[in-house]
Amino acid sequence: MAAATGDPGLFKLQFAPFSSALDVGFWHELTQKKLNEYRLDEAPKDIKGYYFNGDSAGLPARLTLEFSAFDRNAPTPAHCCPAVGTLYNTNTLEAFKAADKKLLLEQAANEIWESIKSGAALRNPVLLNKFLLLTFADLKKYHFYYWFCSPALCLPESIPLIQGPVGLDQRFSPKQIQALERAYDDLCQAEGVPALPYFLIKYDENTVLVSLLKHYSGFFQDQRTKITVGVYDPCNLAQYPGWPLRNFLVLAAHKWSSSFQSVEVLCFRDRTLQGVRDITHSIIFEVKLPEMAFSPAAEGEKSTISTSLSMCSPPLNREQLC
Repeated sequence: MAAATGDPGLFKLQFAPFSSALDVGFWHELTQKKLNEYRLDEAPKDIKGYYFNGDSAGLPARLTLEFSAFDRNAPTPAHCCPAVGTLYNTNTLEAFKAADKKLLLEQAANEIWESIKSGAALRNPVLLNKFLLLTFADLKKYHFYYWFCSPALCLPESIPLIQGPVGLDQRFSPKQIQALERAYDDLCQAEGVPALPYFLIKYDENTVLVSLLKHYSGFFQDQRTKITVGVYDPCNLAQYPGWPLRNFLVLAAHKWSSSFQSVEVLCFRDRTLQGVRDITHSIIFEVKLPEMAFSPAAEGEKSTISTSLSMCSPPLNREQLC
C-alpha cells in the first residue's frame, strides 16, 4: 500500500489487474467466425468472458475467454462471474497496429460512466466490468495477434484506506462466516446466477444479511455513516483487491457519498480444497469515499464531476499464438 497524498496517516488503495486468458477454443471459434460469418466485416462484436474467485494462492487474477465467448446468452461456468466485452477484429496486421487504442478505451470508459450515471450499473452490475479485445487472425500462417484491456475509471484523487486489509477470519466469527456463506448462496439461487459480482451486506454478532445493489435504499435505511459491500474478487493477494473493485468505487462515490462517509469492502474469495469450502482468506477493509461528491452538485456542476474522472487501464497485453 502506498501512502496517500494529503494525509500521511492514511494509505491509498491499490489494485491487482486482470491477466487475459484466451483459451484455444476461443481462437478456433474466431477462425470459424472469420471464415464463415465476419469475412471482411470489421464492425465491433459483442462478446463475453468470465472470472473466478476460487483460485489457489499464487495464481494471477484472470479474465477468461473460451469458445462460448461469441454467444452472450451462453451460460457462465459454475461459481464464475460474467464480464461483457467488445471484439474488434481487423483484416490486416497493419490495421491491427494502426488501431486507435486510446479512442477505443475512451469509448468504453464513457459507456461505463454512463451506466453509472443512469443507474443501469446498479440494476446490472456486470456493466462495470467491461473489456476490450482487438485481434488480427493470420489464417494463412495460423498466427493470432491480440491486445486486451479492462478499462477503469479513475477518481481525481486517490482512495485512502481508513482500515487496512485483514483476513475475514480476523473480523468475523465462525458463526458469522457460516451465515455469510448461507446468505450469499441463497441470494445466488434466488437470482438464478452462478455468482454475484457485487452485493450489499449487513451484519451483527448473530446474523448476516445480503442483498442486491439496486435495493440499497431500503437495505441501508438505518445506516448513517458507513455501509458494507461485497465484491466477488478474483485476486488472492492478502493485501490487495482485484480489478473489479475499481469501477464499483466510482459508482459508490457517485451514488452514495452524499449519505455515507466510508465503505467497508469485503473482497469475497471462495475456494474449495480437498472438498472443504473456505472463504476465510477473503479480505475486509474500509475506505474513505472521495470528498468531491459529499455535497450535492447542481446540474451544471455534474458535468464538472464527470469530466474530472479519467480513464485508466491495467498493463496492456499483446501476445502471439502460433
